[in-house]
Amino acid sequence: MSALLIRVVAALFFGGLVSQASELTQQYLQRLGGAVDALASVVERFDASAATAGLSRESAVARLREASDSFVARQGEDAATTIARYAQLRQRYDILTRNPPLLRPFLALGDPDGALLRRTLGDFRPALPVTGDGLFLTIAGFAGGWAAGAGIAGAIGMRRRRAARRGPSA
Repeated sequence: MSALLIRVVAALFFGGLVSQASELTQQYLQRLGGAVDALASVVERFDASAATAGLSRESAVARLREASDSFVARQGEDAATTIARYAQLRQRYDILTRNPPLLRPFLALGDPDGALLRRTLGDFRPALPVTGDGLFLTIAGFAGGWAAGAGIAGAIGMRRRRAARRGPSA
């Protein structure tokens, strides 16, 4: 194999691979935004319940944690964990959305949420048609475009030939 061919194949492979970083980041950002929205509603309900009881978020969590009932104390731990997770995800989401799309892949992979990134990778569909269905649809679209182009070119050619047969006066 020639050195040029190796370079071309490597360049195409890595170019295709790196080109997917933008799509992966977009899918990760969407999943991250969904998680932030879901946790925001939980935290808002907790805050509203605490406010109704005349408590701040921190004092409500502390009160639950200090309860003698182990179930209630566990709810305090869960509330603290949920609030902390919301804050972490919100911070990651804000960092990604405040930066231009070109920088997002680097920022997302620099400090990813492991669980969300794994689920994103598990559901990831590349933007380039490198899957079986994507390649099939690309080939079908290419064939359809080729046929349409051939039909249009044929119609134009027929029109020109007819005009040429009639002569310049027609």
